[in-house]
Amino acid sequence: MKNILHLKLNNVRLREILFFIGFFLLVLIPKGGFKLAGVPITWGYLYLGIVFFLAIFILINKYNFSINSSHYMCYLATLPFVLFFTVHLLIFGYNGSLGNLIAFYISFVFLPFLFYLVIGYFLAKIDSKYIEKLLANGVLIVAAYGIFLFIFKQLTGSFYEIPYFTVNAGDLGELSRSKFNQRGSVSKLISTYNNGNIFGVCLLMLFPVFYKNTKSRIKIVIVILALFLTLSRTVWIGLIFYFLIQYRNRLFQLVKIYFSIGILLLILGSLLMTRYFQYGSLGGFILDPNFGGRIIQIRKFNEISLLGNSAYTIIDEIVYLSIFRQFGIVGLFLFCFSFFTPIYLFFQTRNNTYVYILGVIIYLFVCLSDGCMLLIPTLAFFYFIATMAFISQNRTQK
Repeated sequence: MKNILHLKLNNVRLREILFFIGFFLLVLIPKGGFKLAGVPITWGYLYLGIVFFLAIFILINKYNFSINSSHYMCYLATLPFVLFFTVHLLIFGYNGSLGNLIAFYISFVFLPFLFYLVIGYFLAKIDSKYIEKLLANGVLIVAAYGIFLFIFKQLTGSFYEIPYFTVNAGDLGELSRSKFNQRGSVSKLISTYNNGNIFGVCLLMLFPVFYKNTKSRIKIVIVILALFLTLSRTVWIGLIFYFLIQYRNRLFQLVKIYFSIGILLLILGSLLMTRYFQYGSLGGFILDPNFGGRIIQIRKFNEISLLGNSAYTIIDEIVYLSIFRQFGIVGLFLFCFSFFTPIYLFFQTRNNTYVYILGVIIYLFVCLSDGCMLLIPTLAFFYFIATMAFISQNRTQK
C-alpha cells in the first residue's frame, strides 16, 4: 500500500515538473531558440513536440485513457476550417513564406490536437492551485522584466539581449529594426516576447488567472503598467474590456479603476508621449486615422467572395477581416465555428473555471484589432486556456 502511495506521489511530482518546464519555456522565455532556413525554432515549441511523443507513448500503454467530451467537441470543431483551408490551398495556391505555411499547420492542426486530445488528460491530473499560482507568478515575472527592459532601452538606446534565451539567435540585434517595436523614439515594452503586441495579447489571456490569484495591489499595478507600456491600443482596449466584464455588477469600483488609468494616461501622455511619439500627442495616437497601418486592410473589405478566390498569403492583424477577405463568407464561418465553440460549450456545461474561458473571450475580442494569431506563442496560450476551461478545479478533491 505504501509503495502504491509513493508511486502516485512520484507521478504527481513528475507531472508538476513537466508542467513547470513547459511553463518556463513558453511563458517566461517564449522566443528563446534559433532559426533553421529562416524558420524560427523555439525551445517551447520543441518541448511541446517532445511532450507530444512522450504522452502518446504513455497513453498507448494505458487501458483506461479517456478524453473529456468537451475537449473532444472543441477539437472536432477545428477540423472543418483546416480541411477548407487545405482544399483552398490546393485550388488557389499560396503566396507567402515557408515559415508562415508551417506556422499555420502547427497552429491550426498540431496545437489543438496536442492540447484538446493529449495534454488535457494530464492537465486534469495536476492540482489546479499549483497551475494557477505558477501562471500568476509567471505573469508578474515577465511584466517586471518587461519594465526593466523598457527602461534599459530608453536609457541605453538598445535592448538587453541574451541569444537563444530571451531572444531568438536569428533575431539578435533586430528587435528595434524589424519587429515593429518603435513608437517614434520610444520603444514598446516587449519583455521576452520580442514584440509589444505579442506580449500584450498573450498576457491578456492569462490576466484573469493572475488577477484572481493576486491580492497585492503593487503586483497588479506592475502588470497593468507593463501592459500599458506596450503602447498598443489593442492591448489597452483588451484590458478595459476585461475590467468591464469583471466589474459589470460593481459600477463604482469600475469608475475608480478607469479614473486611475485615465490619470496615468494623462501624466504619461503629457510627460512622455507628446515629446517623443511620432503622433505628436496622446490624442493623435489614440485617434490615429490610419489605425496603426491597418487602414489598408479595412479598405480591402470589398474584396470578398463566398469561398475566396485568391492565393493565401498570411493572416493579418485584423484576424476576422483577413480571414473574410481571403476565404470568403464560408471560410470566416468555419473559422469562427472553430474558435468560438469553446465559449458555446462552456456556457452549456456551466463549468467552474471561468477565469480561463474569460481569457478565451478576451483573445477573441482583441482579434478584432490585432490577434498576433500565427506568431509564437499566441495560439499555444489560446489552446491551453481553452483546454483548462473544461477541467474542473475541484478534481483533486474527488
